[in-house]
Amino acid sequence: MKGTTLLMASAGLLACLAPAMVRAHSEPNSDPNDGAATEEGHGEGASVTPAAGKGDGPHTHAPGQLDDLIISEGAWLIAPGADWFATRAAAGEARFSESETAAEVTEDGQGVDEFESGWIDSEGEYVFRYDEEEDEFAYWQWVDADTLTSGRLLFVQYCASCHGFDGAGYGRSAQHLRPPPRSFQQSTFKFTKVISDYLPSDQALAELVKAGLDGTPMLPWALSDMQLADIIQYFKSLSPEGTGWRDVYSEISDTVEIGADPYASDPAAGVAKGRDVYHRIGCYSCHPGYVSPAAINTIAGKDAGTSYRDDLTYPKATRSSAFDVQGHYVQILPPDFTFHSMRSGRTARDVALTVAAGIGGAGMPQWKQSEPGGAGIPDDEIWAIGHYVRSLVDEYHNQPAKRAAFMAGLRNGD
Repeated sequence: MKGTTLLMASAGLLACLAPAMVRAHSEPNSDPNDGAATEEGHGEGASVTPAAGKGDGPHTHAPGQLDDLIISEGAWLIAPGADWFATRAAAGEARFSESETAAEVTEDGQGVDEFESGWIDSEGEYVFRYDEEEDEFAYWQWVDADTLTSGRLLFVQYCASCHGFDGAGYGRSAQHLRPPPRSFQQSTFKFTKVISDYLPSDQALAELVKAGLDGTPMLPWALSDMQLADIIQYFKSLSPEGTGWRDVYSEISDTVEIGADPYASDPAAGVAKGRDVYHRIGCYSCHPGYVSPAAINTIAGKDAGTSYRDDLTYPKATRSSAFDVQGHYVQILPPDFTFHSMRSGRTARDVALTVAAGIGGAGMPQWKQSEPGGAGIPDDEIWAIGHYVRSLVDEYHNQPAKRAAFMAGLRNGD
């Protein structure tokens, strides 16, 4: 079994952290809406012993300790919507089929009043259910105790040093990190390239973990697909009741779509176009500007007397309204693309996807148009910004003398 193999491989870890553990298994036999399947959002056996804090700042909390590594209860987590099941069925997965009676609607638990059509899973992992209290239908995924236990063991081994045993961002290394590590209890992810109105899909989360975040301690992790899947299910289960993957209203989305690169055969044209788009739509309001104020006036069609912030060649610090660690807000400095490491921007496509989706929990908005002519910019302009930003990184990053001359020229109005 997956869990047995992992327990044997992790014997040293278990000897240190869990002196007595009993193997348990659970079945998908509880309602996702009754809150009985798990304890404190983690499953039975997941209680965290808080350590006394040494202050009230986000970096002064001592890490807590897990009482046990074994999870004996599974968890119901919100699942993707009907389109996801339709795609899987169209790809030949016979376990998924449509039914006119997929969900039962009851009133006060007194028998079935009506049915709702939807997708059913012959294996029972996914269900379509009605939440009477919220008057809402939703698909739910049952994650069994073996999977959650496997995910917890891997999480403790690879992730807890930064993210903490309970996933709240208070790991032993967190006090040294700026910004602090992600809290999985907040269900906000910055670099999944998913529009921030949605929770990221398992695939989007897996791609982030595999790629890592450049310029941070978040390394690219060489985990097997099964290990990665178990870790993802575990940290999804850390959502407090009524939030994130435990919220009936949450919706899940894949990476934003921006089509094919229109500048694949002529990247220089993309760079030139991106230079204009970047300064026309006001990216320099937070990030640095990379042309002179006079050039911005020309690009944007503004009067020569237009005023700007004090120095366009430095990023503007923004206070995020969502990115915080246990209530402590963090100042986020938008990157200077000639100087800072790009967290998730190794290619023009990476940059374009981030621009399209925006960055949840930060000041970076979504630029992907929800409909043609709507707010945002068209995909070809998003691609152009991707090429332009990458050109700045490629030309000036880790080139201090060249960068200094370039920025000095901008400050002199060149």
